Amino acid sequence: MFDLVDLLLLRRGIPADDRTLAFRRIDGDQNSNVIYFLPWHTPFAFARHAGFAPLNFLACYEMPNAIVSSEPELCVQAMRGLVHDAERLIANLGVTKDALIVGLSVGSYPATYLANRIGARLCSVASADRGDLAIWESPATCIIKRRAVHKGYELAHYSDALLGTHPAENLAGIAAGSVFVMGERDPYVPSRCKAGLLRAIETHAPEAQIVRLKAGHFKTLMASSRYQRRMLGFEHRRAWHLGVPNLQLPQLSLPWSGTERE
Repeated sequence: MFDLVDLLLLRRGIPADDRTLAFRRIDGDQNSNVIYFLPWHTPFAFARHAGFAPLNFLACYEMPNAIVSSEPELCVQAMRGLVHDAERLIANLGVTKDALIVGLSVGSYPATYLANRIGARLCSVASADRGDLAIWESPATCIIKRRAVHKGYELAHYSDALLGTHPAENLAGIAAGSVFVMGERDPYVPSRCKAGLLRAIETHAPEAQIVRLKAGHFKTLMASSRYQRRMLGFEHRRAWHLGVPNLQLPQLSLPWSGTERE
């Protein structure tokens, strides 16, 4: 069942170009240790206004169109381009182990891969366990699937291309204190992808905190701001109002530490 906002987002249209690898990086405060990877075709200004990205950040990445592409290999190339740029940036500034990597929706794909590579804490929001199944089964990507089928691709082509890069395959190296925020009513993430991610977390990252919300996709992204803030050691204090009902958010029991930077 779609929430109204989820339905509106689904109907906003899919970019005609799904082959471009170029991405936009918004540079922030060099004293911050936070890296954001935003949802698919979501501008930074919108994410900031909606409350998806409330933290003071080092860098914030808008996804390249090809992160969800009708050509499987381009999905991987787009992800690796983002990760390479972010990894180089945080290594140059010496914040590798202290980094907090926040991945929102499709942005959880590069975020998980990066956090696993560098041993950083991860805040993964509205993620799937596998990129191939998410592209093939999510209503949000049905147009991309139709384009892929028209080009002669099948699910197996995506499975082969994305092998080794799926979020479920990149959890063993993430740091303790990582958090996964999942919407139980999220129509964009197929149910078996949610179940697969839960199994993978239990197997490879059992110390991670799992937050399960009775919310759709958009509300889950909004609600994640609270947990992002708590990962830096302070409570959510700003109310974001976009005409959607308030959520009853579960409490976390992590040993929070850190200093507020905003």
